[in-house]
Parts: sequence; C-alpha cells; structure tokens
Amino acid sequence: MKTQTQPLRKEIMWYEIKKLSSTNGNSDNKIAQHLGIDRRTVSKYKKMSEAEFKSFIDTKRVYDRILDPYYLPVKKLLDSDNGLPAAVIEDRLKENYPDLPKVNSKTVYNFVHYVRRKENIFAPVDLRQTEAIDEVPYGSQAQVDFGEYTMRCSNKSRQKVYFFALVLSRSRYKYVFFQTKPFTGKTSVESHERAFEYIKGIPGMLLYDQDSVFLKNENLGDYLLADNFSRYRNERNLNVSFCRKADPQTKGKVENVIGYVKHNFLRARTFYDIDRLNEEALGWLKRTANGTSHATTKRLPYDEWLIEKDFLENFKPTAIIARDKLPEYTVRNDNTVSYHGNFYRVPYGTYNSNGTTVLLSVKEKALFLYDHQNNLIAEHLISQDKGKIIGGTSYRRDRSLELGVLKQNTLLLRPNCNVFTTYIEEIHKDKPRYLRDNLKVIREVVGEYSEDLVYKALNYCLEHNLYNAFNLKEAAEYYSKLTSVPKEPQVAVNSLRDGVQMSQFNTSAYIPERSSINQYDKILEEI
Repeated sequence: MKTQTQPLRKEIMWYEIKKLSSTNGNSDNKIAQHLGIDRRTVSKYKKMSEAEFKSFIDTKRVYDRILDPYYLPVKKLLDSDNGLPAAVIEDRLKENYPDLPKVNSKTVYNFVHYVRRKENIFAPVDLRQTEAIDEVPYGSQAQVDFGEYTMRCSNKSRQKVYFFALVLSRSRYKYVFFQTKPFTGKTSVESHERAFEYIKGIPGMLLYDQDSVFLKNENLGDYLLADNFSRYRNERNLNVSFCRKADPQTKGKVENVIGYVKHNFLRARTFYDIDRLNEEALGWLKRTANGTSHATTKRLPYDEWLIEKDFLENFKPTAIIARDKLPEYTVRNDNTVSYHGNFYRVPYGTYNSNGTTVLLSVKEKALFLYDHQNNLIAEHLISQDKGKIIGGTSYRRDRSLELGVLKQNTLLLRPNCNVFTTYIEEIHKDKPRYLRDNLKVIREVVGEYSEDLVYKALNYCLEHNLYNAFNLKEAAEYYSKLTSVPKEPQVAVNSLRDGVQMSQFNTSAYIPERSSINQYDKILEEI
C-alpha cells in the first residue's frame, strides 16, 4: 500500500474499514489496531457512504497561512526583482507593515517560496564561495569603504547614490551614510565623525582601501595621505592602515557590508530624497543589519557591540570642521531637521521652500544648527530615542497661552479706552487665526502715533467694520498727515487696504481755526 498515491491509499483504507466492520465482533479499536490507524479515523470512515467518501477525498483541504494577507506585497517585490532573497523581503515587510505578525525567518522563507511556486517566479542560481577568517580582539579594528548604487525614483527616473560604510571587525556592528554626490575628503571626514558617534567610540585601527579620497600615493608600503584626511588623522590621532592593491580579501568584512547594503537594503527600494534614505538606513541598521544574527558569528552584532564599545577609545565630538564647511541638512516643511532618526526643531519660519538647508555641528552630546550667515538658530541635546521630535515650545509658533498673554499686554497699552478694547475684541471674533499678526501691527500703531490720532483711527475702523490692523495703521497715517497740513486739507483719493476710500472721512471737523481781522489790526497798533 505504501507504493500507492495518497488518494488511492485512502480509498483502499475505506474499503478495508467497511469490510472489517461488517464482521461481527470487530470493534473500532480492533480495526484501528489491525490497520495501524487512529480509532477516530475508523469511526469517521464507517459513517461515510461511498459517494460521501468520494466527495471527501476529492476536496483539497486549504490551510490559511499566517502571511496570506501579505501575498500581494511579496508578489510585487518578486515582480520587481525575481532574484530578491527572502531575507530582503522579510526586512521590507517589517519596514512597511508594523502589524506584521511575529514569525521566524523560516516562516517568511517558506512563504516566499510558496509565492514563487504559485506565480512561477524562479530565482537565478547564485553559487558563492566563502573563506574562514580569524577573529580580531574587541575594539582593535574597523574597516571602511565606499559604495555606489543606482536607485529607481518615485517619478520613474534614476538616481545614483553614494555611501560610506564602516564595520567593527569583531562585533560586525555597522554604520552607513548616503549622499547624492561622490565622497570628497571633506565629506569623508564628516562621515567618520558620524560613524564614531554612532558606534560610541574610536577603534584601535582603521583599515582602508587605497582610495584617492584617503591616499595620494603609495610606494612600497610608504603612504602619502590626502591633505584633508592627513589633517583629520593627526587631529583625531587615528591609527590607519591600507590594503595592498587588488587585495580586497584583506578588508573582506566591509566588502561584505557593501554587498549587503546593495542587495539587502537598496535592492528594490525607491528613492524619494536623501534625508529619507538616511532615515530608512538607520531603521534598517537597527532592525536588520545590527539586529539579526550574523551568518558567520551566529550572534547579534548589537549584542556583540555592547561588549565591544567598552574596548573602543573615547569619542568626544569636536569642532574639527570649520563652520563654513559644516554639512548641510535639509529643513522639512514642518521646520525640523532629521538627524540620526529624530527630528530637531528650528525656529518657525525657517523653512521657505523645498531645498532650504541649515548647517549642523555636533559637540559633546549637543547638536547645533546654524543659518548660512553662521548665526546659531537652534541647539538641542542629542536624543538616544528614535522617531522623536526634539525641541521645546520656543521653536514653535506661539500657541494659545502665549497669544493670550500678548493680547492682554496689548490691551494694557490703553487700559481705560473702551474703543481700543472693543476694536481688539472685534478682530479676535472676525479673524481669530490672524489675531497675533493684527496685535503686532496694533502695537506698532500705538507706539508710533499719539493717543488722539489712534483714537480717531479706531473710531473710523469701527464705524466702517474694518477689522484689519493695516486699515488702522493707514487711518492713523492719514490723520497724522491731515493735522500737519497748515491749510485746509484736500479730499484724499488714496484707498485704504480693503477698498475704503479716504473720501469717506468727514473732514469738516479738521479745518484749521481762522483768526479775526481785528486781531491783526490790534497787533499792528502795538508795533
């Protein structure tokens, strides 16, 4: 029977059960023992007619898979790249679907292969060879390299990105930073500072490829460092070493990281902007690159880093980079700057268009933001959390409490003037969202013009329902000019802001008082 197919085996079993059950004395238990099957199966099969049994075996049992709701996203990823590894798909699901069930990687692997079979999407064969390597002591070495990759953009165009990668050789703890231009001596120095801050220290030795960013020339082991990197090495007192040409195995760990970034993080990822890409990279580092078991060590890089960081040399951020050479960071439309997974406030109104940037400096545990005139506009303590908005209310547009104080202080400028109070209250009712801006103009008017002129302007605005402080200012200006003219004023033709013409003013009350001719005769007699 073992040679038969499964449906045929079940059919034979049904006939055997029917045959045995027809014999007196054969209980379900005896039949089950004789056939080597469960007693409940015997009982179930006995109750079925031949037609019912045929229907039963023709019906395939369908089991719901825990990842079935993610079938289409997985298919979409495989359609975009048929060779996409299951590990990459797992990371992408974790990134984009916070409600993803907590399943092990084997479950994801099986589901991806299920989707592949259903959709006839077959991966190309990839045969790779690896070589065993000796481990180095904790804190003794980090390897550094650059990579580049062309990404698909949201508008279907292409964008080439360049990235700096550093990996601690013992723990495999990684850092990566992206930009849209090739790295220079200046930007490579800035990337080192970011990396040292991320790994919380400086390794005993840094291993590099013979890249022109770091090295001018090499002659039988004697190295002439590039100017920027040479100064930085001396200021930081770094111990650096370089691989021989055409010998990538010497720094194989970072070479693997470069490939890992390309094939796990960047593959099938859409480019929106460089700040977002770096934010996504920080999430990937925490979630996957440093948060999953390493294939060689079989340990979490993060757990190993918790040990290794105590072996690193102390790192204190310093103003190594001149302010005019500080890196630029994009200001978001909510007046924040993204830095290492958090959003730091800049003063309200800093953002004025796409492409607004500020300069960023890190010193000790603080972050400093400058405008392009080298004026300090914000400073914050660096948060170790992720996804937080950092900065107090002083960086926001003033809210209701501060607005109430401003309104009260403005009313106190004319505490016994009912007209003044009424006008402000009417503006508050008519334009509550613009009360602050109106109060600022009102305060300017009160400070510039006499009490009498302000009173006349207030009355005019109230009479004509002009609840805009610019109207008040223009009325005060008009009355000021009117009273300064030594002759009978002419009717004004200029319009106020809301289309109210100055000809609407009653000017009859502002004709200068005329003297009697007899007064002049008396003066002449006294001469």
